[in-house]
Amino acid sequence: MIENILKEARSDSRYPALGIAFVVVVIEHLFIREYVGDAIAIFSHLMDHASLLSVLRFRYLSWTSRIFIETPLIRLSSGMHTIVWAMIDILMWMLLIWALMALSHYKHNYLVISLVFIYPIIQMASAGWMATTINYLWPLSMGSFSFVSLDRIYHHKKVSLITGLLTVLALLFATNFETFGVMYLCILTYFSIQMLQQHRINFRGSIFIFVQYLISIANLALALLSPGNRLRVISETRDNMLDFSNLTLIDKVVIGFNNTFSELTDNSFLFLCFSIMILAVALVSKKHSRIVIGAGIFPLVFILTRTFLKPVVIIYAPKFDQLFNAIADQQRVDAINYFNFTSYIPFVLYVLIFMSVLIVLLNSFNNLSTGLFLDIVLISGFLTTVAVGFSPTVYVSGQRTFLFLNFVLIYMIIIMYDKCYSRFNSIKYLNLVARWSTSILTVFFVVNNFISIGSTYF
Repeated sequence: MIENILKEARSDSRYPALGIAFVVVVIEHLFIREYVGDAIAIFSHLMDHASLLSVLRFRYLSWTSRIFIETPLIRLSSGMHTIVWAMIDILMWMLLIWALMALSHYKHNYLVISLVFIYPIIQMASAGWMATTINYLWPLSMGSFSFVSLDRIYHHKKVSLITGLLTVLALLFATNFETFGVMYLCILTYFSIQMLQQHRINFRGSIFIFVQYLISIANLALALLSPGNRLRVISETRDNMLDFSNLTLIDKVVIGFNNTFSELTDNSFLFLCFSIMILAVALVSKKHSRIVIGAGIFPLVFILTRTFLKPVVIIYAPKFDQLFNAIADQQRVDAINYFNFTSYIPFVLYVLIFMSVLIVLLNSFNNLSTGLFLDIVLISGFLTTVAVGFSPTVYVSGQRTFLFLNFVLIYMIIIMYDKCYSRFNSIKYLNLVARWSTSILTVFFVVNNFISIGSTYF
């Protein structure tokens, strides 16, 4: 029996990949300490003189609609059950990694764990490890599990009754985070339309999708009708952005869009990897369109001017560098610079980068539906960060709000790599360089994450 298990593990890369991921995640959690954060400062005292239900009611009426998400947060914070949290958090990381493998149909399992390890885990400590992971990572993991069931329904694979019930509960938790709920609804709608067009839907599948719509819309309605959300906006406007109420809809969209792309182009290694893969799929496309190749080059060149080539740009084009530094320093269009056309250049260039990516994805795959699906996934991922522009905490929330988008990028990198896999394999030295580079970078970022965890001690 043991020999059969070992033989299966050797033949199926998902098991050793999951084993490696489990070891790394466990070691990370062995060194995580909760010295500061919202769990200690706020949530640990909420149940001192009240029941859980009364606390949740109070939170819904005075601060937030995330009552399903805050239920485990309040329970674990009351008494600071950090060991229990760590055990659950490890399972959530493993669930997320497994879901990414399942969504990519277990084709590139080692690439999955490499990209997950590249993600800067320190972003999950910005409001304290417990509060941030429960509010962001856990909904993502639960939502990814729901996506796996949706993918199985789409491909006419069996989903057991127990799996279906677990999916419903996971979705109830995941879409309680309002921006994730919007993202899930976008992708669910795409799948629903595709299933109707391709006659892939049956009675059980239609019931399953209907329940998913019901849960997602109900959670969004819960957020829109929450008195606490409105009161929180008033409080955060006073504390963080006094002129927020004067901003127009366009102002908020521009702020969210500029903040998103400034962070991605200046600070995100995952977005650099994503841009490299965008260029790769444009080059291997059978259409060999100059427009598509040009669109694939543009995002990568711009990122290089903001990172590796930044010292050169500072010398030869200092005003260009200062213009985008101002966006990173939270400068926005206001009454002072309203008539200065240079104030609009960053937004225009960011839009061109975004459109370039969408064009490459839409025109680089043999099947138009594949490109359209990736466009929908990318747009829905960007909605989760651009929507932060509709909050007065857009500049103080930090990088944790990029979690959903970062893992959308990870998923898309895997899909695009699969598109280029045959070409990489046909060029021996390119394949060798790619594998060794990925391995070295993975080790580097794992070490960097350990260092980052240690930095939270001080």
